[in-house]
Amino acid sequence: MKLSDTALGAVLVIVVAGGVAAFTWASTELLDQDIAGRPPEIVTVASMSFPRVDHTAVLLDDGRVLVQGGGDGETISYITAEIYDPAARTWTKAPTMDSARRDHRSIALPDGRVLSTGGLDHFGVTFTAETFDPGTGEIVTGRGMRTQRALHSLTLMPDGHVLVIGGFSGTAPIAFTDLYDPNTGRFEPGPDLNGARAWHTATLLADGRVLIAGGSGFGQARQSVEAYNPETDVFDVLESLSEPRFLHTATLLADGRVVVIGGQETIEVFSSVEIYDPKTGRWSPGAAMSIARSQHTATLLPDGRIMVTGGFNALGVLDRVDIYNPLKDKWVFAGALEQPRGRHTATLLADGSVLIVGGIDDSPNALVGFAQLSGVPRSEVELLFPEGAPAEPRTPVEKTG
Repeated sequence: MKLSDTALGAVLVIVVAGGVAAFTWASTELLDQDIAGRPPEIVTVASMSFPRVDHTAVLLDDGRVLVQGGGDGETISYITAEIYDPAARTWTKAPTMDSARRDHRSIALPDGRVLSTGGLDHFGVTFTAETFDPGTGEIVTGRGMRTQRALHSLTLMPDGHVLVIGGFSGTAPIAFTDLYDPNTGRFEPGPDLNGARAWHTATLLADGRVLIAGGSGFGQARQSVEAYNPETDVFDVLESLSEPRFLHTATLLADGRVVVIGGQETIEVFSSVEIYDPKTGRWSPGAAMSIARSQHTATLLPDGRIMVTGGFNALGVLDRVDIYNPLKDKWVFAGALEQPRGRHTATLLADGSVLIVGGIDDSPNALVGFAQLSGVPRSEVELLFPEGAPAEPRTPVEKTG
């Protein structure tokens, strides 16, 4: 078995309270082959108490996963929350949120709390925000954002602040940003984007900038790209994508490049891949997927590959799992989910497996290439092992020094 000369994923970095912890597994180098180790395996685990879609899933410091809010895929937003325990593979009820939310955004803060912002409640798009402390179970509602927003992005900055970008105000996409200070619990206005957008991606680059790609503008997909520079506190316009797209994914590789996968324009769903190199400031094409998809997930695996699950295309909802090897610029089919789904979440656990939660089953719309947004939400949960399920749970070894 030949190993690659370059290891993209030698260390998996997980943000924890008080700093960053690094975990390694027995095999830490990206193998120069299509499937590393044993073939991928998909295991069905305990279902959630509620079927939900458009929820959030956040990895907690202790390795559990907090799932909050979401909805029925139509008009109802949920206030409930659940926590998944990977050791027992079971769910427990978590404290209800202060506000029902779907299409909101959640992120883990440096101190271990989880910040949830915006989304749609029972009355429409909200500007409220709240934090959950997994140690005490306390929910705290503080000062809200300066505007209503859903389908926005949250990025944890190196200094611990959270950058809130764009989204929909309820009537149109917005260009407003906010900066959240976890020490004060307050949002302060940030600089405006060069173009209003929602359903975009926001990726923290190695140099501290935040790359904003695509999204939905005023009735059309955006091709434009910009980056927030914390040193100048402005958004700089960068080279555009080759295709306007939203509902895509963006994944940061260990070498600093960003891989944008799939998504769609107003009608057309893409199989194309674009790769941004911050050293040159240029985009280049990557190997296309064998199928088009949007509203999928893309998860960076510990060995540096990217696992893509589910989503939608003109044929409807997908159960397909594919893995992209950035060293070989090659896609490999990695199996099928037990339940087809889109608008779900995928969370990398400490043992290297990926937790697939919720989402929606759907049927194709009569309009060719258009991914319909309604369907049946899922409570079923699956666990994906990229290198095959272990005989017994693997415990990550904390790297010191």
